[in-house]
Amino acid sequence: MSIRILAQTSFLRYRVTFLQLGTIRATAGGFRRYLLSSPSLSLQSTLTGALPSSCRSLYTEATKSARTGLVDIRSVASLPPRQFPSYVGELHSPQKGLVWKDGPPRNILIVKKPWKSSVTEATATFIKHIHREYPNCNVIVKREVAEELNDNDELFFPKRIDDGLQDVPRHIIYTGRTSEIICKTDLLVSLGGDGTVLRGVSMFSNTTAPPVLTFSMGTLGFLLPFEFSDYATSFESVYKSKALVMRRERIECHIVKKGNEGMPKSVVAEEHELTNSHSYSVPSAKVHAMNDIVLHRGSLPGLLNLDVYINGHFLTRTTADGLIFATPTGSTAYSLSAGGSIVHPSVRCILLTPICPRSLSFRPLILPASAHIIVKVRAKNDGKTVNTSKALAYINSSAKMSVDGIPVTELEPGDEMHVLSESEPNVERYPDPCRPEKDMTLLKEYDDRGVWCVARSKGDWVDGINGMLGFNSGFRTKVVDE
Repeated sequence: MSIRILAQTSFLRYRVTFLQLGTIRATAGGFRRYLLSSPSLSLQSTLTGALPSSCRSLYTEATKSARTGLVDIRSVASLPPRQFPSYVGELHSPQKGLVWKDGPPRNILIVKKPWKSSVTEATATFIKHIHREYPNCNVIVKREVAEELNDNDELFFPKRIDDGLQDVPRHIIYTGRTSEIICKTDLLVSLGGDGTVLRGVSMFSNTTAPPVLTFSMGTLGFLLPFEFSDYATSFESVYKSKALVMRRERIECHIVKKGNEGMPKSVVAEEHELTNSHSYSVPSAKVHAMNDIVLHRGSLPGLLNLDVYINGHFLTRTTADGLIFATPTGSTAYSLSAGGSIVHPSVRCILLTPICPRSLSFRPLILPASAHIIVKVRAKNDGKTVNTSKALAYINSSAKMSVDGIPVTELEPGDEMHVLSESEPNVERYPDPCRPEKDMTLLKEYDDRGVWCVARSKGDWVDGINGMLGFNSGFRTKVVDE
């Protein structure tokens, strides 16, 4: 009889999927009984002839189409344009309500910790939930995530052979270039640690960041108020405009190369398809950071010579391993390890923290958000004559700059970096490639700046420093048995 067969079985620790999309002639009961009665076969013996010839031909045809059977990858360019939510609440309240005035979110970008099986399985579970409960929502992922899900498409199969053999849905996933994704994304969902959140937000470096819903599946969790077990209720609250959000500052950095007369035009970061690192098309750029911007010596054996100015006034000439410019969100990261203070996310400021300065008089600073910080890289010879080529190469060695942990560029002697708070009115509003100019004039003050993160409660930050840092914990003596 003519039937449509979909079956799967486990051979030891391997999962072999049999998929036949066309109509074939076989006996369903006999084929299924054969699979269920052969749990001791290994994958090697299966491929070398343990299956009957009729089943081997089915297996051969099945593996050809399995990769495109249940995961359908399409171009993100076909999706509707991005929509922007409103943030409603008291002017000075640290938390506001997330409201979708033009309808619930349609395009959901999911970022995940790469190549970790438990996170990949959770991602598939979340995608299946979205497609089942919110059929009008479109799932967007980056290209490498789409490939990873396609390589693990067995996660979209029913767990048991008898579950849903007739109606296994196809899961449509959209992907494309970063510049295409950012102009389609209504909501960003992160599955991983704090680093995963930063990588996702960094895609929106020079455009308005979407609201961010984060699930804790990594090492650190300062930005992760939700456990993945709460994914259904937490996403529902966001979808139905019932979620609370907290705004987190971003800092803005302009790089001015030696000899440039003006501030460079903004450059949108594009991700390298293979290395997953960010690069910029010109040596001068404007970038934004949610955590911190670090200027450091890298692998060089010597220290950096830097001149620091605040609002045009000379502050200090320092010799150090580098400088950290952090947001309040980044105050619990590298800045804290270098001796900086912990700052609540609702405090609008910039942290300036030196890294191992030679002078102990240069202490960490907390500057107002209105501060305009300028750092000039100086040569190491300090005007002295150098005769040897090795010495000349050393004194002209460059300083390395990273943004939220991603290496971005190098600064040569004579180059400058300008650091400001993104939320300040005196910072020029950058052109948003995803938003019409007429919509920009309707925004409330600061609504389009910073990153709005979905919060679980008003005590998320206090719970974080207590749970992650053990804030003000007493000394404990560990007794070791002899």
